Amino acid sequence: MPNTTAETSPRNKSWLVALGIAATGIATSIYSIKHHLELRIHGHTEASCNINSAINCDAVASSKYSEFLDIPLGVWGLGYFLAMIVLAATVYLQHKSKKDHEPAWFLLSAIGVLTSLALAGISLGVLGTVCIVCVIIYTLTLAQAGVAWKIWKDSQGKLAFNPKSIVSGLSTAAVVLALAVAGFTFLKPAKQLPPELQDTPGKVDGPKVLSNLSPTAVDIPINKNAYSGFGEDFRKGSDDAKIVIVEFADYMCPACGQTAPALEDLMRQLGSRALLVFKNFPLSNQCNPGMLQDMHPYSCDIAKIARCAGSKGKFWDYHLLAMSEQSRASKEKLKEWGKQTGLSDSEINECLASKDILEKIKDDVRLADKIGVNSTPTIFINGRKYFGERTASALRATIESM
Repeated sequence: MPNTTAETSPRNKSWLVALGIAATGIATSIYSIKHHLELRIHGHTEASCNINSAINCDAVASSKYSEFLDIPLGVWGLGYFLAMIVLAATVYLQHKSKKDHEPAWFLLSAIGVLTSLALAGISLGVLGTVCIVCVIIYTLTLAQAGVAWKIWKDSQGKLAFNPKSIVSGLSTAAVVLALAVAGFTFLKPAKQLPPELQDTPGKVDGPKVLSNLSPTAVDIPINKNAYSGFGEDFRKGSDDAKIVIVEFADYMCPACGQTAPALEDLMRQLGSRALLVFKNFPLSNQCNPGMLQDMHPYSCDIAKIARCAGSKGKFWDYHLLAMSEQSRASKEKLKEWGKQTGLSDSEINECLASKDILEKIKDDVRLADKIGVNSTPTIFINGRKYFGERTASALRATIESM
């Protein structure tokens, strides 16, 4: 039985601080998991940590580095801090397993720091974007290491470390971590899709595989010249194609940036068999009245310049450049991209001030609202909303099965 008589020594107070750090880590990890799942469902979130292209939780959470073995890093973080709180509690309460759990706690503190440094390096060096929630986790692991150093000094280096104790303590930690991962696996929403379609993609119904498409089609008008509607919809492929793919997207949406090359690859494969149509759905209240905040501050201006580039036959050049460089977006960059595609300074400024271009973008938004678009990117194939993976192979498989 544990001895619940609390010690008042500085060392025991340090263990109490360690418990507090682990508890904060658990709460932060739970928020991270919630954010990750929301992003998977909607393609974007309105989290307050999405400040700009350099500080953006969505950008980090939508990257391939946000999961390990198809499990969100937040789940691994939750398991880690749960394990740390279990190990620290046994020491603080003077449980009989204290001698086994104490050295394992020290080892895991070091592992936490090394992991945080590696993830911070990926965030800054590879993604070029910072996630505030991630920074909080990194800070907690560093603070935990600081507590470990203080405990070591207070003990005057008399802590007992031996292989048997470390293995025993790590076994306890591994069990706790496994329970966290298993719990997420069983409790997470199936497929992260809208309720009416959960469990359906890929599910076998007798000999028939259910589709990744909504059961009903909506009418999506396509303006095929500059004088129809509020302006031309820029397209790739054949206007006579039987397969029409319409994408509603935002130029600063990380998921849209990942989808753009997939659609480009898909069109290379399908050629004249398909028509790809782009429509704007910026997540900014500058041109989308349905947005409560200016979530992506440059998306409207990028959309305007893209349309100007389109008037010179360079829409897809600007489009792909903006999507690939979205993490570097700024007032200067979006104009620089315009110049790279052949626009002059005066043409760019005229585009940004154009009421006609703005009205066309707003018309795309009105259409999106009418047909139920509430996230980016949203893809329709022959008027039916697509819910599968946004890869060229998955999209083509769906198209070939139609």
